[in-house]
Amino acid sequence: MCLKSLFTTTACSVALFAQAIPEPTYTVAITSAPPYSASGELFILKADTNSAALNNPVLVVEGFDIGNSMNWPELYGLLNEENLVADLQSFGRDLAVLNFGDSTADILGNMALNATAIDYVNANRADAADKFVAVGASLGGLTLRKALVDAPNHDVDTWISFDAPHEGANIPLGLQEYLEFFGPQDDAAAEMLAALDSPAARQMLLLHHSHPDGLAGGSLPERPDFVATMAAAGYPTNCKTIAICNGSGFGETYPFNAGERIIHWTDSGGLFDPSIVSDVYSLPAAPATVFSGKITLLFITVDSATVEAYHPLSFDNAPGGARSTFLDLFANLPTSGDDYCTQTNHCFIPTVSALGIPIENIASNLDAHAELLALSPFDEIHYAVTNEPHVQINPRNKRWLMRAVLEDIDTDGDGYDDYEEYLLGTNPASPDSTLNIVAVIEVALVEGSASLAWNAFPNTRYEVWYSPELGEPWQPLETLPPTSDPAILREYAVDGSEASGFFKISANPVDPVDD
Repeated sequence: MCLKSLFTTTACSVALFAQAIPEPTYTVAITSAPPYSASGELFILKADTNSAALNNPVLVVEGFDIGNSMNWPELYGLLNEENLVADLQSFGRDLAVLNFGDSTADILGNMALNATAIDYVNANRADAADKFVAVGASLGGLTLRKALVDAPNHDVDTWISFDAPHEGANIPLGLQEYLEFFGPQDDAAAEMLAALDSPAARQMLLLHHSHPDGLAGGSLPERPDFVATMAAAGYPTNCKTIAICNGSGFGETYPFNAGERIIHWTDSGGLFDPSIVSDVYSLPAAPATVFSGKITLLFITVDSATVEAYHPLSFDNAPGGARSTFLDLFANLPTSGDDYCTQTNHCFIPTVSALGIPIENIASNLDAHAELLALSPFDEIHYAVTNEPHVQINPRNKRWLMRAVLEDIDTDGDGYDDYEEYLLGTNPASPDSTLNIVAVIEVALVEGSASLAWNAFPNTRYEVWYSPELGEPWQPLETLPPTSDPAILREYAVDGSEASGFFKISANPVDPVDD
């Protein structure tokens, strides 16, 4: 029996638009140390190709790549959203991107490959005093975490975990059961199911279709064994640790309820083709159906299934980084007028999971928590206002990433670190390109009034001070808030009582991202 294609798996496509994708400066094949045999490649992109060594290196580790289809063009396209890579390169940062040979394999093996990548970067650094930043996206955040714990002399200064499932990931159980039911009938469904049954997926997924019906749970024994391994490892303590997530930290949930029917699909088939009826539900809080399916041929039931499960935590609609699995499945079905899919996205990486906060807090409005950092093992955490696509780089989180990479390094020694120079729009490699103020007194012709005026820098807070005599204390007059406008004129109108005296203007770079 042959069914129409029920689920089409496609490689992750990246909208590259008109941007030119530079070739890697060079590529290095690496393998993990025994007892593991993981392999992969490091794509090296140099900011200055005249130098062979790595300057202020940024190691980026890829995430879970279904089908292992992503290569340099796809990885660069994802990383350079919002011009992130190009901007980092303009500040002299060299990029090393780790591409797993098989990202779906045992996570522990790929953790060992991370250690090899870190060793390579350290062995090829131009200066041991340069800042070394390691960024792990999704699965890469997990692999870097344990690699850094296991190698106390890693020399990484800052580790950034980007929407990584430290407390687990979620693919709706109803969708998994759909794939299990139709997998024997359809190659595409079987391929997707195989990805969910891979070692890495079994280790990461909070709920797995292989778990017995009833109270839903992870794959046995892979999930509990992996949780125990990571709990024993803990988190790195000898570098700065930063967690960035795409999930809402304000408790925003996805717009559907637990136990709600999300997908209804039927196919009437034909005289000699099977008829299909199927429904997919979000995870209920009490025992109820998550999937039902029936295949009939010539009025004879060929196969049928009804799966009931539940969990007190509402994983599918919880705050978290989004994945469009509902719509991805439905969009590839041969639908009719009675079929529907009510939702595009579901929670893939719960916000609490990305921040290393116990999963029991999954529904919390974290932003309202008075001691939020005490819940997380990270030194610094950042979260979205509304739920965003998983590992999407956007203007807000790009600023967090730029700050983490550029802060605390003053390349040109002008007193402003590279992140402050990024905010100011000045040249980080030239001490002559720095924050300065040219202030002039403009005397109006109307009743002798005067004003102070100066060309301002973006993202800079200015304060105007007054003193009747140079030897007397300065009195604050006004604070002018920062703006991102790169070409602005600041002005302060002099009050009549200040007509005689001295004025001072102070300036300080200000990060517009206040979290």
